[in-house]
Amino acid sequence: MSTFPFELGVDPTRRTVPAGGVLFRQGSVSVGVFQLVSGRLRLMRSTPGGADVPMHTVRPGELFAEASLFSSHYHCDAVALDNCEARLYPKAAVLRHFADRPEALWAFTQELAHRLQNVRTRLEIKQIRSATERVLQYLRLMSDSKGVWQRPGPLKHLAEDIGLTHEALYRALAKLEREGWIHRSGAEIRLCPP
Repeated sequence: MSTFPFELGVDPTRRTVPAGGVLFRQGSVSVGVFQLVSGRLRLMRSTPGGADVPMHTVRPGELFAEASLFSSHYHCDAVALDNCEARLYPKAAVLRHFADRPEALWAFTQELAHRLQNVRTRLEIKQIRSATERVLQYLRLMSDSKGVWQRPGPLKHLAEDIGLTHEALYRALAKLEREGWIHRSGAEIRLCPP
């Protein structure tokens, strides 16, 4: 279980949700921010016509529903894809902690800015039509200074994040490796442009 690089200063309560269950609904009163402990949750928003639009898949360790700290209601549904356990950090207590400890608020703000940058990067990448170019651009943007990207989870999560089927991702990776653009070794992908 990963941790986030700031303190919320509150003892969380535990919430469990069975697969297919809902942690909170769009429009329900916000009670706080969550961290997923186990399972996966899909954040979804409903359109006026009743269609569900997936926004994000939450994975263990991730903080989510951060906007609820500054909003009276949740802006989406949180639907469990698996049996899930989450920690709830109550809104009023977290806001009091931030008021008393500005350095914690700055650390939280820095984390949110970093995540916003990652969201914008994923949106940029999803605009690239070619699967191979999409994967290569993702690797260029997300690799460290030595051109290495460490896979944090299954490749199907990467496919989800950049809007490809896992089959299209595997084909693109195979092509990039065959053409000498990348080298794969376990959970590591190294950029090596020909």
